[in-house]
Amino acid sequence: MSELKEELDEEDFQDCERYIDALRSVLSRGATPENFNQMFQMELDPEVNEKRQLFRDIMEGNLSLEERKAKMENFTEMMNDLGKISDAQSLVYEVLSRNKIEVGEDVGDRLDDPIVRIPYLPEDDEEESRFAKITTILTFNPRAAVFIDEFSAILVDELDEEFRDEYEDEFFEIYYLGEMISNLRKSSSGKMDAKRFYEMCALQAEEDGYILKVNGRDVGQEIARSLEKNGILKIKGDGIKWKR
Repeated sequence: MSELKEELDEEDFQDCERYIDALRSVLSRGATPENFNQMFQMELDPEVNEKRQLFRDIMEGNLSLEERKAKMENFTEMMNDLGKISDAQSLVYEVLSRNKIEVGEDVGDRLDDPIVRIPYLPEDDEEESRFAKITTILTFNPRAAVFIDEFSAILVDELDEEFRDEYEDEFFEIYYLGEMISNLRKSSSGKMDAKRFYEMCALQAEEDGYILKVNGRDVGQEIARSLEKNGILKIKGDGIKWKR
């Protein structure tokens, strides 16, 4: 904290000092994990609950026109106050983490000159701070890839309604892939060259002026192979022969 003083504007540094002083105060008064947030916010601003309620009343239209006009005079100041409380909480949680302090335990001298971590954007200064560090975050989320072959798309009507509701975009794509395959089966017979088949791998629908275009020409070869696998056609060289 003492080294940070050289890096921050005086007003920003004073805010940091005030937030850490409030942290020291609530910890010394026996704050617990359950009541820490409330005690810390009240330490910074004893009127925080009234300001939050006033904000809700204004946003939800619970005030008369006269009351609203009167309260709006201090609205910007009130929002700044609430914003600073949010900034303060972010800072003190970093302080607790960096100094390995658990709320409710003996702090000792760890808050005399604590390690402080604050957001920093290099573009804010002409010269990068000597304290600047980069935080890299990698987040892994569980994912599953489910594949459906082109021919099976014509069975889309047999999918559970639960799937349709939860995966609306996927159902939409499968449905029109199935429509395209069905149209190919209905409109094709005999022999044709592969280029003609690829051109037919498309679909257009219109309703009340809204147009939907489905373009599968670039995957025409994969579609042909799927249909061949299911005994619908036979690929021979550059030609395609439909089976009946």
